[in-house]
Amino acid sequence: MAITIKCPDCGHTKQSDDGDEETCPECEGTMVPPAKKKYQAKTKSLEEESRGKKKTKPRDDEDDEDEKPKKKTAKSAPVEELPDEDEKPKTKKKGGGGDFQRDPTAAEAIELNPGFKNKALMAQVAEEISRTEVLHWCGRMCPEIAQRNARMLMFVGIGIACVGCLFSAIFFAVAPWFVGLIPLVFVLVGVGMAIFGPKATMKASERSWYAVTDQRAIVYAASLFGSGGEATTYEPGELRRMRVKNAKSPDGAGDLIFKTKITEQRTDYVDRKTGRTVRSETSRTTTHYGFLGIENVREVETLIHKVLLKTVDDDDDDE
Repeated sequence: MAITIKCPDCGHTKQSDDGDEETCPECEGTMVPPAKKKYQAKTKSLEEESRGKKKTKPRDDEDDEDEKPKKKTAKSAPVEELPDEDEKPKTKKKGGGGDFQRDPTAAEAIELNPGFKNKALMAQVAEEISRTEVLHWCGRMCPEIAQRNARMLMFVGIGIACVGCLFSAIFFAVAPWFVGLIPLVFVLVGVGMAIFGPKATMKASERSWYAVTDQRAIVYAASLFGSGGEATTYEPGELRRMRVKNAKSPDGAGDLIFKTKITEQRTDYVDRKTGRTVRSETSRTTTHYGFLGIENVREVETLIHKVLLKTVDDDDDDE
């Protein structure tokens, strides 16, 4: 491409292929390329600088990308340092943990001991009572009745062992010796019931408890073996048909029965020759549920009427 060179002294111009400086034929001055050529060179350098800047931008982006994960990890670090949330279920208690409300006014008004001074009992009740409830009374089975039940279980065990010994002696006399070993199983069961049954019954009665709050009646039945148990709740509507069954001794003790379950079992006797049923017998088993074997049973019944059934009676009057 031809480039025009010009003499700055006389203004003479000439086309040059390579654009080199030449001597002017007019005034013998020096002909040089125009200033436009220098301007173009500057623009090219500016374009190259802009291109260089564009090339360096991805490096800045890469640096930003490298910094972004660092910011994220910095934000996520506090989340990993929260072990308290995982530890909450371990410290969570079923009941109020001793922070529930207690009101002995209703019990003391009818000369009934509310049971709040028994620390061991209150510690157990605290595991079940919630903070929104108000405890009015709590107690255990009467010790005299618990001992009577333990003795009865011992007598039943002795009876089973005696029957097993009797049948074992008969089988040893009229049958092969190994047949007489079968009744010995009843002997072992009876002896174990007579020895360990009363102790387990007394321990269970010492860990079982009853309670009356402003919302429900609670029966906690401890297991015979182990430290566990089960709490049963009776709402006010389930207590409207409760009844009292007085004990023979001591005076004032008895069962405050909330509900009764009757189980019937039928036994048919069949003639072996004809295969017909000769006769049938029906046995009934009655099981009571409620505050069983408590002292001052009438006073506890009155307390339930005052703090629980009063609201039920008011609702019935409104209807």
